[in-house]
Amino acid sequence: MKEWESLIRRVIEYYGERADVYDETAGYTDDVAEELRAPIKERYRKLFAGHDVLEIACGTGYWTQVIGDVAKSVLAIDINKSMIDLARRRCCHLHNVEFRLADVLSLRGIPEHFTAAFAIWWWSHIPRSAIEIFLEALHSKLVPGALVLFSDHLSSVYASFRIDEDGNNIEHRTLPDGRSFEVIKNYPTKGEITDSLGELSYRIEYIECSKENSWTLTYTTKR
Repeated sequence: MKEWESLIRRVIEYYGERADVYDETAGYTDDVAEELRAPIKERYRKLFAGHDVLEIACGTGYWTQVIGDVAKSVLAIDINKSMIDLARRRCCHLHNVEFRLADVLSLRGIPEHFTAAFAIWWWSHIPRSAIEIFLEALHSKLVPGALVLFSDHLSSVYASFRIDEDGNNIEHRTLPDGRSFEVIKNYPTKGEITDSLGELSYRIEYIECSKENSWTLTYTTKR
């Protein structure tokens, strides 16, 4: 097993065990945070209106519901059944949304017709040595000229971390019940993100939102 595969397995295990408390710990039940996210949601709705969308690592379906309200269709994937079950319940009223268990790095078995794709809080969990692998898999599922959006955190709030030999930031995470995990959580710069895209994209737009402690990247695929 490659080292990056081991890192991904730890992420999968952590989020599988965190599923029941994910919304609360992610701030999705916080009314103040909801107000801050209102303009972000509106921007996403405008971007994805009318698209056939592939969502990567959908988690509990919080953002799936936002996009599903306006998209032509959404296929939301995650590798954790515990997350998928929660997401299905959240989006049960959206008949244009489908959920599927899938490997979010290989995307094996996923069709190849999507006009748009997005992933929220996923880029940071990709090992540095696997980013090219992921992007190639993702772009193979998109039509030429597809819209892609990534959003993730600007900086760390965890005091306990280490840097591995490949330069990945490994954080020590503890669940409310006391169980602890080591989880990869990188905080790439704008340059690192755009350099990763290489010749795969154009119309790149990078935005930082300090209130949400996040960055958002949109681009159009060349494939």
